Parts: sequence; structure tokens; C-alpha cells
Amino acid sequence: MNPEDPWSAVHGGVRLHPDYVQGCSHLAAGDVTAAAACFEAADEQTAPNDVYSSLYTAARGYARVLLNDTSGLNLCRAAARAEQHNGDVHEYLAKAELRLQHRKQACEAIVRGLRADRAHPGLRQLRRQMGIRRAPALGFLSRDNLLNRLIGRLTYQRGGGRSGPRKK
Repeated sequence: MNPEDPWSAVHGGVRLHPDYVQGCSHLAAGDVTAAAACFEAADEQTAPNDVYSSLYTAARGYARVLLNDTSGLNLCRAAARAEQHNGDVHEYLAKAELRLQHRKQACEAIVRGLRADRAHPGLRQLRRQMGIRRAPALGFLSRDNLLNRLIGRLTYQRGGGRSGPRKK
């Protein structure tokens, strides 16, 4: 998560809450308890219609998950449902899902987050680390269908492991 405000140019005078910025510093230093307290303060002091309300809620939920409180996952999920543009919210959700070993839900969170913010570096890195598989060649057939497997092998071999034919 980037503690600097990436949306300041878009939202003018809107700035990240100082407690959130402090919480990011604590989280980076490994002090999850202090980070959770800061994220909670930022979330409680922010109006529900604030631009960054979902971000603070997701950060609060992620910190709770890191402290082994599974109820934090519900906070992350609610924040991700409410957020349309900020990839950081989906990154918090994906990390929380991974922490609780919910790989499928983490993949879905990453995909939704990349739809909102294609260039989000944290989500792209998570996707690389997890090794999310390509979509099946024929989406209306199951992944295990013989035709899908054959087409998948052919495109994988021709593309050198990439999602398509090799460029010449």
C-alpha cells in the first residue's frame, strides 16, 4: 500500500487521514497492533461518504486478520463491495483472503481490483506471486474438458508459456 495520496490530483484538497498514513508506517515496520489502532481511528473518524472511507475500512479489516481476528475479513469484503476505483482496497482484501488460506476468493479479489485499476502494482505483484491461471480457451466448457486442455496446451507451447501465439 502506498501511504502517499495517489488521488490528490483528482480530488483536489482531499488528503489521506493522518492516522491511516501512520498506520501504514507501523504496518511496514511490522507493528501490526499499532497499525490496527491507527486504522481503526482513521475509519471511525471518517464519514461513510468520504472518498477514502472504504480504504480505511479495508485497512482496518486487514490489520484485524493479521491479528488473527477473522471478523476483519468481513470488513474487507464490505469495503471492496463499496469501492469501484481504488485498487488498494482490493489488495487489502486479497491479502486478507490469502492469510486465511482462501485462494479462490483472493484470486477473485485480484481480478476485481485489476478491473478497477489495471496498473495497480500491488495487485499485479500478488497475481504474479499466486500464479493465477489463464482463462480456459473455450469459456463455455469446463477447464477439464478435453478440447480446452488440447487448445490450452497448443497455445501454451506455441506462446512459450504466454497467453497467445509467439510474436515474430
